[in-house]
Amino acid sequence: MSRKTPRALLAVALVAGSAFAFAAGEPALATGGGDTSCATTGSVDYGFDLAGDGWKFTTGDDLSWAATSFDDSGWKAWTVPDNWNTDATLAAYDGYAWYRKTFTLPARPAGVTDSAIVAALGQIDDADQTFLNGTEIGRTGGFPPAFDSTWEVPREYYPPDGLLKWGATNTIAVRMYDGTGGGGFYAGPVGLYTKAHLRALSGITGKAATNPQLAYACAILTKQHRAIAAGDVRTYEKTLADGFFHQGDTAVRRVSEVKGWIAQKKKITLTDAQTDVFVDGQGRIVVDTIRSWTAADGAELLPATREMLYLDPRKSVELGDHSRFFRDSYQSTAMAKRVQFDVYLPKSYTRTTAKRFPVVYMLNGFNGSNIEWEARHMNTVLDQLIKDKGLEETIVVFPDGGSGWYVDTSAGNYKSMILKEVLPMVDQEYRTIADREHRGITGVSMGGQGAFTLGLTNPDLFSSIAGHIGALSLPPLVGTAAEQAANAYLQPIKLVQSMTAAELNRHTYYFDGGDQDEYGFGTAAKNMSVALASKGVKHDYQLGAGNHADSYWMPKLDRSFGLHSDQFRAHPVKQPREPRPVPSPYTWQ
Repeated sequence: MSRKTPRALLAVALVAGSAFAFAAGEPALATGGGDTSCATTGSVDYGFDLAGDGWKFTTGDDLSWAATSFDDSGWKAWTVPDNWNTDATLAAYDGYAWYRKTFTLPARPAGVTDSAIVAALGQIDDADQTFLNGTEIGRTGGFPPAFDSTWEVPREYYPPDGLLKWGATNTIAVRMYDGTGGGGFYAGPVGLYTKAHLRALSGITGKAATNPQLAYACAILTKQHRAIAAGDVRTYEKTLADGFFHQGDTAVRRVSEVKGWIAQKKKITLTDAQTDVFVDGQGRIVVDTIRSWTAADGAELLPATREMLYLDPRKSVELGDHSRFFRDSYQSTAMAKRVQFDVYLPKSYTRTTAKRFPVVYMLNGFNGSNIEWEARHMNTVLDQLIKDKGLEETIVVFPDGGSGWYVDTSAGNYKSMILKEVLPMVDQEYRTIADREHRGITGVSMGGQGAFTLGLTNPDLFSSIAGHIGALSLPPLVGTAAEQAANAYLQPIKLVQSMTAAELNRHTYYFDGGDQDEYGFGTAAKNMSVALASKGVKHDYQLGAGNHADSYWMPKLDRSFGLHSDQFRAHPVKQPREPRPVPSPYTWQ
């Protein structure tokens, strides 16, 4: 199953087994009456913006700075969003910093409850711990000694009831740690918002649900919750529409995982919290909810996650969101935990049921993860490339490579995770063309190094290799000294130098580098070109003006995906016959 995961959840939960009017039978029609206590209508659009000036800032670290009574008058006046390295006195500063802002909320707006408010803090580089009126409301990432960069993760925290002081003074304090590069609030939105306002900021529009529509949504949710609590998978399955597709899950896949949980845990609970119901432009009833799946012993099967549940207003079933860019996840043996990966599906994927597609695996850089591609809006970028450049429609998979250099070490078995778990799972769960001629690999920075090492050492799996601003001159810099010594041969340029032309010609290649790259990766790209050319191996390479930044390599995605596209088209396949489409009153993205 796949989920987008807020890091904090403080709300009144709608739990399986709660007494709602339609739990035992089919939900009432969307025009009927019924119990509406499971949710609120999505009619209130309220936002209190905290971006701009009025903030105070200091470096250092002291948890007493979270207190509302703390006097921050000696701190620097500050504006957010920001990058503290643009301040001349902080140009090279990495470490702890604190932000505070004292502000006055208006009187409580009509219809706004505390549980409807989300404290949105945008994206923070790298880790944060956030306090509202002296109380911690959430944290993301890790502080030393367990540093974990989460610069790419949008912060959404949920203040508990009674914490906000309407018509009075409030203080927000944010403790941050930056491990490398710029620090601070590097992107918004920053403020206190209802879900309706956040939806509006994201371009999701709709109108308030009526009480009967609210009751209708509550009845479907209640039926799902009670079926799961009773272990009645068949009844739960009946709440999923024919053609259900939600964040990568078909009905078959969803039901299979639920059955597996029940077999292992015996009793599980499906919970929806802070539910907010609205009606979209096509008449679908949409539940904006925080959904979680837990075992009876309290074990988290899936973390609490904000989701949009689309309900058919005529048939009492959940349609799925039919998303084409989402986070998928599974329980990894290699990593001994549940891991995520993002998936991009081309437009034809959700408009067909039999057609199969080639796949590109795209690897993140150091201090990154699968979520960084969301921050880059890669779905929009890829849609545009396919449209404007005529590239092959391709599934793109973004594994969470952390800072693991795509090898197996004590820091994590990233190589095994990708090659032995993610890759076969993608071929099983998605309509891929599951052969090496239709599978490519691309990476950025550390990921460029990984694309070359994984690609070159696994010619049976990948046929095209691309790297942007890649660390092509470096071996994996992770693990113990002994592990680094054992993996020292995995340096892309040296690998190429050690291989024959015949071995190298099993792949096609693209790579680039900036002539002002701070890590010397432009020179590494030039040296890789020399190594390949010396063996007569064709390749597409560019050394251009620029440094180690998105602004250099992202405009060159047409060349890397062009390489993959050419490779895929050089090996045409006969597609299965597409069955006659079932008419649907709804359209999807």
